[in-house]
Amino acid sequence: MFINMRVIIGSGLAGLLLNHKISADLILEEQPTIGGIYSSDKIFEIELPYVCPILTKPLTNFDFKYKEYDLSVYHRKIEYLKEKICPYCEALPYWITFDNIKKLYIISNITQFVSELSKNSKIIKEYPIKIDKNMIITNKGNILKYQILYNTGSLKRLYKLLGISNDSLGFVSAISLLLIGKSKNKKDEWNVYLSGDRADSFSTIIKLNNFIADFTIYYVYSFTDLNKSKIDIDRILLDLKRRRIVDINDIIAYRAKFISEAILFGSSMKEIRNNIINCGRLGDWRNYSIEETIEKVQNC
Repeated sequence: MFINMRVIIGSGLAGLLLNHKISADLILEEQPTIGGIYSSDKIFEIELPYVCPILTKPLTNFDFKYKEYDLSVYHRKIEYLKEKICPYCEALPYWITFDNIKKLYIISNITQFVSELSKNSKIIKEYPIKIDKNMIITNKGNILKYQILYNTGSLKRLYKLLGISNDSLGFVSAISLLLIGKSKNKKDEWNVYLSGDRADSFSTIIKLNNFIADFTIYYVYSFTDLNKSKIDIDRILLDLKRRRIVDINDIIAYRAKFISEAILFGSSMKEIRNNIINCGRLGDWRNYSIEETIEKVQNC
């Protein structure tokens, strides 16, 4: 039994930033990779995140490197976008709608940033199956006695572990489809494509020319309420071809990541216990941007 520890649940961006601040004794992570939605995969010897790491302005306090793009948006039945993606939400996150944004700042070294944050961190690939008073029991049978528990993982799951009923918390799931295609020397009409058309299985596409030399990167987001339907990658690819957005013959590699709690809605309780602190996007149950995540973590 490990006793009197400061434990963080989750090694996503919020968990790693928080650990950099407080130097926790232990981080629990359920997934096989670290970084949360900004975990990555190596393609052609280049690490690329599964989700596009967008900022609306440069952050000077962090060692981020950027690719800057003037925003050009193509709309298709945009008036139906919110109803298509999340009719229960008060509003959609800016990384879906791109409202009031003129430039995109894409963090080109997000995977290196995550890797640096994880250094000297004690991360174990386990997750809580029971939390009782000051004790955590993990899925591998370890018993952890904590002094303070910082939750950057799913608040909905934490409530369930604590036996707290809160049916107001909901989410929409997503597939983030990362496509790598051959670059073409032509003037592009858009770098963000938004479709509220229900005939399209995708809703948001971010196209990054020359993000990697000689390649165009596409981030394609498709959303679903899992109680109603499933996401079919083949269908997404066919729809991209049908709309002439992507020439499938030019695609040389792709990766897909399922994000269970992609868009969050519903209200959370402000306080659970004195020694449990919620933090970050999933912990606070808010659709934070990267900038907001960093800000909130500083105040945890």
